Amino acid sequence: MPFQSEVNYNWTAGFPGRWASQNPRRTVVPGPNGFRAGASGLAIAAFGWDQGDGTVLNAPPSDATTYTVTALAVDAGGTGYAVGDTAAFAGGKATVSTIGTGGVVTAVTLQSATAQSTDPTANGVATTTNGSGSGLTLNVTGTGSVTAAGAPTGFVYADQQGLTTRYLQESTMMIPAGFMAQLAEGGDIWATSSTISTNGQSVFASTTDGSISTAAAGATVDGYVETAWKVSQGNAAGSPIIITGPVAAA
Repeated sequence: MPFQSEVNYNWTAGFPGRWASQNPRRTVVPGPNGFRAGASGLAIAAFGWDQGDGTVLNAPPSDATTYTVTALAVDAGGTGYAVGDTAAFAGGKATVSTIGTGGVVTAVTLQSATAQSTDPTANGVATTTNGSGSGLTLNVTGTGSVTAAGAPTGFVYADQQGLTTRYLQESTMMIPAGFMAQLAEGGDIWATSSTISTNGQSVFASTTDGSISTAAAGATVDGYVETAWKVSQGNAAGSPIIITGPVAAA
């Protein structure tokens, strides 16, 4: 035990990560091997994301980037094409919009594009057509988009999982990598928010460290994603609050 360093006049309202009432509670059902803290450990009293293999971190899995074709230009016009012919290529289809003498394609428009996992940007991309033309190749430009982080899997509540592993460490709110973890999906839990919170506000989870911010439902909070949890007892920033998650299955 550490030396006493302060005296409080009253008991604290609550401890972050602890259940705040005896109301019904709901925990996330894990896979057959349960949830485990990820390689960097897992902070208690913060939101966590299942990384897809049963390990949980205070940040969502790496963002997935998808690519779509956004622009086309004629590389080689080929011969024998007619206006309206379709030219299919890896990642989409183009429509021949103008031709020159001998059916040489001079311009195309993008008809459709399909999402791809790799960047389709390239020059001299071969095409196939529904007409009688041949030899058309295209310069393709692709644009990537990052899939937005989804809502967290649950809230990491305190269940005596933290271990003091550092030399002379007095306390901890970290679950070491590989240790079992549990996630709350509903019920009343003590937490802290980086913002002033009022009853009824939505709870937002940081996609960097799982910490909490609060705002009106449907708001956009930079670096945070909205959760299904609500503030049921507000307080000043950094002070104990109670957040409540739904106890019925979605």
